[in-house]
Amino acid sequence: MRRDVMRLKGKVLACLFSALFLLCLFNVQQADANGGVQPLVETSWLADNLKNPGLAIVYVGGPASKKENFEMKHIPGAVFFDFSALMSSLGNGSTPPDKAKFEALAGSMGIGNENHVIIYSGDALFSATAFWLFDYFGHKKLSILNGPAAKWMNEGRATAEGPTKISPAAYKATPNASLYATADDVLKNLKSPKAVIVDVRGADEYKGIGSPPGIQNKQLGRIPGAVHIDFFSSNLNNDGTFKSASDLKAAYEAKGVTKDKEIIVYCQSGLRAAVSAVALKNILGYPKVRNYIGSWDEWANRLDTAKYPIEK
Repeated sequence: MRRDVMRLKGKVLACLFSALFLLCLFNVQQADANGGVQPLVETSWLADNLKNPGLAIVYVGGPASKKENFEMKHIPGAVFFDFSALMSSLGNGSTPPDKAKFEALAGSMGIGNENHVIIYSGDALFSATAFWLFDYFGHKKLSILNGPAAKWMNEGRATAEGPTKISPAAYKATPNASLYATADDVLKNLKSPKAVIVDVRGADEYKGIGSPPGIQNKQLGRIPGAVHIDFFSSNLNNDGTFKSASDLKAAYEAKGVTKDKEIIVYCQSGLRAAVSAVALKNILGYPKVRNYIGSWDEWANRLDTAKYPIEK
């Protein structure tokens, strides 16, 4: 009996060791693919590394955020990334994100190509969108803070007041077209067994019975064949932090969203989709993930629905 118990304990420990080894290997692979830094960092890590040379902390404001409010209390060294500037660089999907605008914007925030950029916001929508934009433009050392600004503040961590001194920098963007999807990319993959189109909007939007507050769409419904995986409940905990890799993996694989396929994510205008794109590409390491920036705003409102069909 005692030998059996010892054997069982040995097997359990071996399994735990294997799981920890695989997790460590996965984290190393993700860091190697991301300029040697982890794409998702905890508040505790940032608190311990605030004085690292080359660190560039970026706070992304929402539509109602004001720079003067940010300057009342923020993470030390952080610079303000205005929401309107973010959306102007991102574009509306009819053309790729604007390279010249982004280069000028990054340089004006004092960010160079070698900086380790840490992005945070009051909401994962905005931090993930900015992260995706930096990733699209080829920034190598890039991380997103796990959790909203409120998490940092509620933990009683260091804060600063006033504007952060900025020394303008030269920035050279290198767009990665493989992260961006056009309407025609979606159209070509509607019936492909090697691709999955993921609708990350709310359930009513997906079913074609509603639109987001303040949005009036000419057509309701979804892109034909799209699977529904809500951006918030599938990716985020109630406190705004990302779910564990194992929980993310289970949520996506349950809907047939697997690593061997090309994944195209969409929402209303590319922001919610950015959260899912970051979870899939940068946390789970999916190799082929595209954000359809035009999303429903383009597909249902600005395109020929005879060519670009709608399903309910």
